[in-house]
Amino acid sequence: MSFEWETDDPLSVPTFEANPDEPGVRIWDPVDKASFVFRTPSPVSLRPGETDDFFVPIDSAVEFRTRELVVPERVNFNVWSTEEGISDQISSTEGEWRSSEPVEYLECPVAPIKLYLRIGADVTIRVIDGSVSIELDTERTVSIGCRSHSESPAGTITVTDDIEDVMRAVSALGAGLKTLSPERSYPTLRGHPPLIERGEKFAVPSNIDRPESGVRLVLPPKRNYVYAATSLAYYLAADIVPGDDPRLETPTSEHALGDGTFDSYVDDVSNTFQHVFFLDCVLREEGFYDVPVHERRRVEPLVDFDFAALYRQSSSERLDTYLDVPFDLLEPVRPSWHLTMDIVPSTENVSMLPFAAVELPLIRCPTPRTVPRVERQPVTITDFCRSGRTGGDESVKMRPISPDATTTEEHVWVGDGVPIGSTKATVESYRRRLDTETANRSTIRVQIVCNDPMMQAEGTVRERYRFRDSTEHEVDIAYDLTTEELRSLFASDIDFLHYIGHVDNGGMECADGVLDTRTLDTVTVESFLLNACRSYEQGATLVEKGSRAGVATLSDVSNEPATEMGCLLARGLGAGLSFRTALSIAQTQTLSGTQYTVIGDGGMCLCLPFSGTTPMILIDDVRNGTYFVRMKPYKTPRYSAGSTGSPLWEEYAELYLEPESWVTCEVTADELEVGLNEQLMPVKYEGKLYWSEDVTAADFD
Repeated sequence: MSFEWETDDPLSVPTFEANPDEPGVRIWDPVDKASFVFRTPSPVSLRPGETDDFFVPIDSAVEFRTRELVVPERVNFNVWSTEEGISDQISSTEGEWRSSEPVEYLECPVAPIKLYLRIGADVTIRVIDGSVSIELDTERTVSIGCRSHSESPAGTITVTDDIEDVMRAVSALGAGLKTLSPERSYPTLRGHPPLIERGEKFAVPSNIDRPESGVRLVLPPKRNYVYAATSLAYYLAADIVPGDDPRLETPTSEHALGDGTFDSYVDDVSNTFQHVFFLDCVLREEGFYDVPVHERRRVEPLVDFDFAALYRQSSSERLDTYLDVPFDLLEPVRPSWHLTMDIVPSTENVSMLPFAAVELPLIRCPTPRTVPRVERQPVTITDFCRSGRTGGDESVKMRPISPDATTTEEHVWVGDGVPIGSTKATVESYRRRLDTETANRSTIRVQIVCNDPMMQAEGTVRERYRFRDSTEHEVDIAYDLTTEELRSLFASDIDFLHYIGHVDNGGMECADGVLDTRTLDTVTVESFLLNACRSYEQGATLVEKGSRAGVATLSDVSNEPATEMGCLLARGLGAGLSFRTALSIAQTQTLSGTQYTVIGDGGMCLCLPFSGTTPMILIDDVRNGTYFVRMKPYKTPRYSAGSTGSPLWEEYAELYLEPESWVTCEVTADELEVGLNEQLMPVKYEGKLYWSEDVTAADFD
């Protein structure tokens, strides 16, 4: 079987180094702060490998001699005996697997770095005590090839404020797709679309070429109609043209979008996008990756498809077939979607559209709606708040926004105002995803600053920053910094700064005065938590001046809940959750949770989990030694819509599509212990949050 792969220029390439703790090799992606470790029986001598030796695009490669490689965590592998396709799949729940013919490649499909082992030998793979051992028939040279998931856009499209220029630009976003086959539903085959910026004249670089899909979106020439169609237009590589009645056209059919109102149009665009994406996911089993998934088995009885013939059709012909299937027929088996993005349809927000396309959200274009300012804590508890002063009129200078409720797990607001219970995104913070000036180190640096003697007990939060063993990290804490010392830290090479202290309208309190972030010349701290009262303005300035993401407060927060919130965020970020996911989980555990908000790129992760995602285990009930549990994976930048995953237990080793709301399992105490020991992850029981490394199955009897 042939398949066309395209190579994009990566932002940076994964590097290789000797494992610092024991014999082996450690792989590090400096852009995503992702690592992967192979252990070996004895020290190995690493040599640069040939990227051209691999059948897929590879950014960097290394080779060395060994007879065994051990992955210290359980992972799945795809087996390639030739370059024509997958010959077998190995689940991390299997005890032992032996090859019946020489294995050319092993692919790790859910690693945080795209990774291939080139072997060319008979292989035995054993799962032992949470590790996976790859044993070769004899000592021989093996090569590891890696590709960063991060990609740079092919260029930048310049648009005027004329709406038809915007339509032409959004039409070109499909140039980021690497294929029009159903495999475009895989995250790795959806490249970054070109950027969009405003200028005096429309211009598109010659190397930006949208694939000819035969699909058109006919839309009223209005900014809100165009913005709301971004995810659908990108995914279908559709050409957007002006017209009175919104509709989706192929060479042989038309599909109306909405019943004449804008709200119905938005709903129809969202449903059409999810419907088409889902059917691509269940159809791609016919192609290059013959990987069966749970949802395919559920769809087959509902539709009269010749799946193999449908796979071979053109993208527009497949679309016609998809749209003949009633949406409500598949809605019960379609996974819930992960993200809604409200984009206020202003001229400035046109630059956000390529970044929205990357995340594939359901897009709405609301009219901003204000709410009363966030109330301060009652006077009776202000003595226990971490504001520098009490009393007085020190309301946060912001305009609170109350977004409409969503059906998705997460929500992002793009526009003026501060959303209550949501993420406040900015174009500048998303652009920093593309920053190629990565630090020349493979260590994650966390800096805690405690600038109030009364809060020094909160310094124990340092112990909450726990990363997996293969992630090199430094966690330092400093007390009572001066304004110059704190100013210097903000200009330092730090991945995450956790500030504990007081903030008022003048800035962040220090041992010798107040530091106003608006006076900073340079901010190179990548992310932060300002765990202080009314810290939003100071945090928003940090994002404006150079940080990528952060968490700040909208009003007063009392000490005890603030300490709890800081500890919860530390655990979540160390476990590999994104900022917006870590905050959403933490908010369920404290009454002050709604006072906190994410500013900037809320999809950012401080580190990536080994398996590519961090799941949550929800224990619904325990009866007669059986644990009735549900498991939900959370999204990361490299484990997004279209990925597949499986629960932690062998009986439920079937693959499921992401995003999937929950997978329900019934397990024994011993099986639950296996799951809890798999990785650091949140666990909920009777509404209370635990962390897997702190509990055992007996705690829930």
